[in-house]
Amino acid sequence: MNKLTKILVALALMLTLVVTLNTPGASAAQFFVKPSAGSYTSTFGYRASTGTYHYGIDIATSGTVAVNASAAGTVRVAANGCADVGFYGSTCNSGWGNYVIVTHNAANGQVFETVYAHLKGALSVSVGQKVSQGQRLGTMGSSGSSTGQHLHFELHKGMRSGSSTAVDPMPYITGQIDPSPVSYHTYDGTWAVVKIVHPNGGSTANLFQHVGYGIIGTLPVGNTYKVYDQAVFSADNTKYYNVGPGYIHNAYGAINNHHAVVDASITTYTQPNGTVVNRTVTKGTYRIHAAKDGWYDLGASTWVKADKIKVIKNP
Repeated sequence: MNKLTKILVALALMLTLVVTLNTPGASAAQFFVKPSAGSYTSTFGYRASTGTYHYGIDIATSGTVAVNASAAGTVRVAANGCADVGFYGSTCNSGWGNYVIVTHNAANGQVFETVYAHLKGALSVSVGQKVSQGQRLGTMGSSGSSTGQHLHFELHKGMRSGSSTAVDPMPYITGQIDPSPVSYHTYDGTWAVVKIVHPNGGSTANLFQHVGYGIIGTLPVGNTYKVYDQAVFSADNTKYYNVGPGYIHNAYGAINNHHAVVDASITTYTQPNGTVVNRTVTKGTYRIHAAKDGWYDLGASTWVKADKIKVIKNP
């Protein structure tokens, strides 16, 4: 391969990379996606022709069609045993026939549930099973009250309770609505959250009044608390986290740091309210290591004023 050919090949590869990076959908994964192949045959909402309300959307196509989880979650219901009879008014106990309900937890704490109805034959999942986005739940069918093969798909904001929680799935599976929008918070003295754990399988962790001594109670394993400060116990050089009412030993806490979003290059300082310029941080996202007096530490004593950044606060 001569030099000119190598240059042309390199340019072609660079062009391919640029096109790939600018292709819509090439960045972050979407929270909800279309759960099966097929055409949309019925929309969400009131049906004037019948005077009824359709609490989901219908997707239909012929052949053997996989029905997949629209988002990662946990199977709450897996109802099986209905014959795929293919006509309205079957003897199946449920109008939905064979169906699956999956519970999803968005990053902002919002709970959603998705319903997949009229499935054919045996289901691919069971109650309590964790599923990933796109994982097969079953096969499109016509079980229950159905006039032909299709998937009836519902999306509920919150745990499904009757029909009042149903929302139109289309804006979610097309990416028009983000169920986990990033929200920023104002300064409140916290820089992380800590989830209580136990290295030896216990159910609680001691809560200390002071760093390293003075037990005043316990905190249950699994609960999450705001972190206001961290300090080292000089007697054995171990770290403790200030969770408000007291301190916990670092071995009993799993830390999840807040993050700082920097929109443009900013000057930093060696300490809060200091005058000494430490360095300049460029546009990007940085983990926060401490908070004090309206300032945040981005690591290695690189302090920034709270109003110069946007802080993504962990739940």
